[in-house]
Amino acid sequence: MNAITNVIQGPAKAPENASDLPTACVICSHNCGVRIDVKDNEIVKIRGDENHPSTKGYICNKAYAIPNYIKHKLRVEHPLKKRPDGSFERISWDQAISEIAAKLNHIRHTHAPRAIALAGIGGQGNHSNTFGAIPFMYSVGSPSFFNALSQEKTQHAMNDRRLFRSTPDLYLPGDEHYSDYAIFIGTNPLVSNRGINATDSIKEIGKNPDRKMVVVDPRITETSRRADRHLRVRPTRDVYLLLALAGILVQEDRVNRNFLHNKTRGYPEVASLLRRVDVTEMASRCGVSLEDLQATAREFAAAKTACISYDLGIEQIPHSTIISYLIRIILLMTGNLGRRGGNIFVQTYGPNMPFISSSPRALVSGLEAIPMFVPLSQFSPNLIPEEILNDHPERIRALIVDGANPLASYADSSRFREAFAKLDLLVVIEPAMTETARTADYVLPTPTGYEKWELSTFPKDMIVPQLRPPVVNGPAEALPEVEIYFRLARAMGLIAPAPKYLHRLAKKARTPLGSPAYLAVLIALSAVRGGGSLPIAGRAVFWAYETLGPLLPNPMLSNIWLMTLGYALTRRDQIDRALPELRTIKNPFVVVERIFNKLLAHPEGVVVGHLDLNTNFDTYCGYRDGKARMFQADFARDIEALLRNNAEANDREYPFILNSGLRTGWSANSLIRDPGWRKGKGPHAALHIHAEDAAALGVENGAQVKLSSRRGSVTVAVKIDAATLPGHVHLPNIFDLKYPDPETGELRSTGVTINELSDATDRDPYTGCPNLKRIRCRIDPSDVRKAEQ
Repeated sequence: MNAITNVIQGPAKAPENASDLPTACVICSHNCGVRIDVKDNEIVKIRGDENHPSTKGYICNKAYAIPNYIKHKLRVEHPLKKRPDGSFERISWDQAISEIAAKLNHIRHTHAPRAIALAGIGGQGNHSNTFGAIPFMYSVGSPSFFNALSQEKTQHAMNDRRLFRSTPDLYLPGDEHYSDYAIFIGTNPLVSNRGINATDSIKEIGKNPDRKMVVVDPRITETSRRADRHLRVRPTRDVYLLLALAGILVQEDRVNRNFLHNKTRGYPEVASLLRRVDVTEMASRCGVSLEDLQATAREFAAAKTACISYDLGIEQIPHSTIISYLIRIILLMTGNLGRRGGNIFVQTYGPNMPFISSSPRALVSGLEAIPMFVPLSQFSPNLIPEEILNDHPERIRALIVDGANPLASYADSSRFREAFAKLDLLVVIEPAMTETARTADYVLPTPTGYEKWELSTFPKDMIVPQLRPPVVNGPAEALPEVEIYFRLARAMGLIAPAPKYLHRLAKKARTPLGSPAYLAVLIALSAVRGGGSLPIAGRAVFWAYETLGPLLPNPMLSNIWLMTLGYALTRRDQIDRALPELRTIKNPFVVVERIFNKLLAHPEGVVVGHLDLNTNFDTYCGYRDGKARMFQADFARDIEALLRNNAEANDREYPFILNSGLRTGWSANSLIRDPGWRKGKGPHAALHIHAEDAAALGVENGAQVKLSSRRGSVTVAVKIDAATLPGHVHLPNIFDLKYPDPETGELRSTGVTINELSDATDRDPYTGCPNLKRIRCRIDPSDVRKAEQ
């Protein structure tokens, strides 16, 4: 094993006192720009940043909770190792890296590289851990990568890959800001803030009499109250509603034949299938009147521009991949895909990623990993327990959890506990002592997204990377993730020390002539060491970090420099549209330097590229003939089965349908541990239930009940909610993140252990995405005492 080599000796430094510092809110994926004031190393004031190119001063209440995310009683400040009695001891970084590397090498050599798995990375706008984790997995040679996106979004990536031959860096949201007719399905953007400045976009639609908004939701929501039409679909029956809309479009010939002829293949087969849809029967199944469905389909087809905006409500229910497919079919049939005001392809900042033609498969289920946003295909976290608990010689034996908390936020907590007990090694890389960290063999401290250099780069309708320097100082021993992975890779012997010649070339890498020379030698020397394309890529990234990184304001920025290099070399048209002053520059490496300097000079975010929305479809449809493949044989078979079979039967033993994860203004996934940020009268994590059901159960508002599924049970307070349907109950995604009692210091519950109720095997057959919005449950009013307020 190689001696441990460090690039970063400690955390990045920020001023103890400063004002008007630009950064971003990372409490959700919208990453609104904020400005903060710091006093004595604490954030004392937060406001929206009007200079942010995308959000322009817009923020919600969650941004004000940033200090609670940073400073709390469960920060991990030192590397920790679990003792035999279950307690933890403080150890040095050298000991932690040496011992973990030795254990990983033993597993890799004794069993297989894929026996080492990674869960997490990405975060809500804290993306720098990707720059260490991905090259580390490349270097190990393991395909065992599990990401939270695969709990909700990968059905879209799968569909776009099939229908359009899309690359992993793309996403297809509704362009509601510019749409004449917007359907919102499975989303309540006035609370979740899905999209860009959601409150503003909803207001804009409402003010214009020529624009319409339709909301599909079983519940009366803040957004549905603003809608021109609320299609109050029966819980989890959205697939039948979409089949009805698609059937009406075909059967009434309300399709854009010119678009279909020029931009698609396979429409005749799709039309033949949809002509057999009994629209009246579909209306009955989904619980929406035939007249409302007909009016919606006709208006959507007639609108000058129309979009469908979607989110978790249709991504975590049965048939989620078919639902995603039907959304795209409806958009294609009406000519609203790949155009301003319809649904447009948007991309992340970075190079034009290659199309990934094949992906690895899981050992047990055989499900194929799906590439999305990063050049490493990902599996659903639902598969982790079975990939550990099987008897295959290459089963997962070591798991690195980075920026995730599986025991709280992944489906089926009890199954995860069982699986973790069988692991040979569990390593958690985290700023906080999470529920998962408490079960780990090693816990490695990393700064929060405000204590290190970070990057926000979720896809938007323009390319707006936000490179954020640290604004406060974190624990002295906390190391950024990329440094942790670099040390592990060196200690495992996965990468050798960078050649001295590369160090010399790095000194000139930011010059017009030195940049191509450095890049060419970096790639050539990485390739000479061999090992295949992925280990070569991992070696190149780590060597850039080692050689160029120390010459930059922070070593992590070597990865941003490589991203900028790739972007400038493959997306020059976008740059020229956004930055016309660079059009006359012929040397692309000069352009790289100009853009890189812009990122450094504008920590509030900067526009470096504009998409050509006039050619959006043509740009991003990757098939040689430029035509979408509408007909998918396996999806068609599934639709035929849905048409033949009636909707799901009632379950007398578990009669309620639980929506596990209702969004509220006080839910922040598992990011904020201190519950003190929540305001107003509680309990915040109450079970929303219709008055009719409460009366039948004999419970009043605030009563404690036992909520049970086939996997487990929880005790929760009741909140009678006139907005929900009878038989449909909702739990906010306020997880039970244990936090010290202010008086006793003992850990106490702060929410509900929702995933004690969910089942890892209740999932989509294509992606493995869990059906968290359809958990069959029972309510027992065994204890009707009032919950504490």
